[in-house]
Amino acid sequence: MAHLEHGIRGKTSREDAVFVRALALLLKIPCVIGQAKVPELAKRNGISLEMAARQARYAFLVRAARRVGADMIATAHTADDQAETLLLKFLRGAGRGGLSGIAPDTVVSGTRVIRPLLEVSRSQIEAYLRARKCVWREDESNTDTVFLRNRVRHELLPLLEREYNPGLRQTLQRTRDVLAAEDEWMDDQARGILTECRDEGAALPPLPPGERVGVRVPLRSDRLNAYPLAARRRVIRLWLFGQGVPEEGVAFDAVTRVNQLVGQTIGSGSVELTGGWKVRRHYGSLSVESPRPAESLTARIKLKIPGKTVIPQFGITVTTMLRPGVVKEKGGGPGQLPAKASLNAAVWSKRNLWIRGWKPGDRMIPFGMTGSRKIQDILGDAKVPRAERHQVPVVECDGEVIWIPGYRIAARWAVSNPEVRNLQLDAILV
Repeated sequence: MAHLEHGIRGKTSREDAVFVRALALLLKIPCVIGQAKVPELAKRNGISLEMAARQARYAFLVRAARRVGADMIATAHTADDQAETLLLKFLRGAGRGGLSGIAPDTVVSGTRVIRPLLEVSRSQIEAYLRARKCVWREDESNTDTVFLRNRVRHELLPLLEREYNPGLRQTLQRTRDVLAAEDEWMDDQARGILTECRDEGAALPPLPPGERVGVRVPLRSDRLNAYPLAARRRVIRLWLFGQGVPEEGVAFDAVTRVNQLVGQTIGSGSVELTGGWKVRRHYGSLSVESPRPAESLTARIKLKIPGKTVIPQFGITVTTMLRPGVVKEKGGGPGQLPAKASLNAAVWSKRNLWIRGWKPGDRMIPFGMTGSRKIQDILGDAKVPRAERHQVPVVECDGEVIWIPGYRIAARWAVSNPEVRNLQLDAILV
């Protein structure tokens, strides 16, 4: 069981966390409780409170799943949530993909998420609990009609059922099923086009359904421009999601402006997306730039050993522990997360480890190679776009770069004896 206290409702929110912990004790199951400052997250990223809460919640659930070794996450979304979501998407002008609603089975940051109650109504769940004399808690913010979702829940949906269609929720679910199946097929077609339109030499790893992990894939605008408008829109959406752009940055207006950039026959240009993301066209190639400015990544942050360190500048968490074994995981490339590394504890010798952004002049001797290499050359060889290189973190000890997450450790830090305790590092997205 996992519960995130969002830092929004004060005392009652903390009481919810106490209730969940007590319920877990009663049921004799493990429980992970987390905390977040959602209002600060919303303000910092320029997004709505609801969107910030969703991002914080799923990031926490993914961390909790990894912490306890769970294979998947199960959420309690109901048929009512599905109906509300479909109406909200329709009101906001979503396309076929948006009108597919909440997926019953998806992937978030590499972790499978299932929603087993998606065809069960809230009233059915409450009846089940009452019949067994179970108690539950209500989130008081669910009745606040300041939020659009609550107005749909308490005003619009009951009105439509009362005046127009008593079986509206079932109708919406059937509509969702039809659109989701068609949307999945069209996404498969669009992925094929996306492969054809990638810039030469750029890798395009397969993206699981629902995945939102950033993958650096420059896009050839001239190739994409040869396809019909509907195909271009869908490819642009898939490409932006694949680059790590959050959902609110891939609205219809944003896709339209990127499509106009695709249609340019000459010259360079750029398009600003929500939250500071940017799409830039240069020599017929499109690339995505992250909103994090280089100047925010200059500070060093000391890693807790053992323990967990959150690095907000990079949007990552690094967990360190001392245990036997060695991780021989080939990363996806410099800065690609999640990433793991094993370091020789004898070389470490309980000194401070720091994480920071790389800087000109940084060098390291990568494990498996001979001779010192400049970090900027490593990033260049890995085809990390120049505008994104400031986002790649490095771990240092006494001024020596010892690990580039997603790439390699330094040669002299290699584990010599996997039977003794070594220093294990695990870097994931927040």
